Amino acid sequence: MHNFIVKNIISLLMGFVGGYIFALYNFPLPWMLGSFTISLFLSIPIGYFDIDNRLRRVALPILGVLIGTSFTPEILKQVYNWPKGISLVFIYAFVVSIIGYIYYRKIAKWDVVTSIFSAPPGGLAELVFIGSDAGADERKMILVHSLRIALVVITSAIIIKFYFNTDFARIIIKNPPLHLIGFSDWFIMLFCAVVGSILGLKYKLPGGALFGALLLSAFFHLTSLTEVKPPSFIVASAQIILGTSLGVRFHGITKKEFKDTVTHGFVMAIIMISTALAIAVISSEIVDMDPRALYLSMAPGGFTEMLLLSLAIGVESAFIATCHCLRIFLILSCIPFASYVTKRNRSHK
Repeated sequence: MHNFIVKNIISLLMGFVGGYIFALYNFPLPWMLGSFTISLFLSIPIGYFDIDNRLRRVALPILGVLIGTSFTPEILKQVYNWPKGISLVFIYAFVVSIIGYIYYRKIAKWDVVTSIFSAPPGGLAELVFIGSDAGADERKMILVHSLRIALVVITSAIIIKFYFNTDFARIIIKNPPLHLIGFSDWFIMLFCAVVGSILGLKYKLPGGALFGALLLSAFFHLTSLTEVKPPSFIVASAQIILGTSLGVRFHGITKKEFKDTVTHGFVMAIIMISTALAIAVISSEIVDMDPRALYLSMAPGGFTEMLLLSLAIGVESAFIATCHCLRIFLILSCIPFASYVTKRNRSHK
């Protein structure tokens, strides 16, 4: 028991160091990807590290509450202002998801479930944890989605700078002070996390605790009963737990499996980026919108990173935020059906 606790503490400290380094150098999703990266590369040769599943069960509802805060009344109002641009985002998400599924299934020769949950352009944590419940390969999913996010963030900055010949302004965004979060807001967040996770597990929603907390959080934010997001340190702690828990699972992976997964993920990331850029450039005059805004609205990178890029170049950030929320909503709405179909097919075999 003592050794088990020590393993968890050392693993979390390792994840914290990775997240801190990524945050220090402004990497995308630093606390999750940083903790995942360092635990991945240390777990493969060492294999000592471990994370208790009970910690994951605590972290998942926090992530669900955070995602739910993206669904605000303003987002619903803005949907009617950009019907053509939003339609392009839906078309893009559908097209690249189909291409991704065909690629992973036919070329990479992955199983059906892993191909389904590796293909969509968004929702790293949601797809990985919901996909794992459906029986998908966690290692493959986390690698391809992490690689996608990293490549999109890096290449998007290059595309904006050199292809669109646009300079960046310095943008600094700070979270509201902790003391401004009232008792009622704390209660609502706790209610969403606890009750949402219980309902999600009881009714066997895809992703269980995560999706249940997400739905309740989205309800409270859409109805304006609260506008507060979970404090940064709580979100960072949850991401460290989840990122580390994913990384430590790579002990025992072969070099060939790692290389093949990264190669396939890289190919699909390039396809997604190229498709987003092509649609944005070709359709910008048709829908009478800035091609930079269209590209950033479709680019399947981190929500925060794409929003920061839009603010830094002075394009319609509200449009981009709306599109990313709706893209994630579309993907998460299709997941229950995909999860149901895949589980049903497996049970019939």
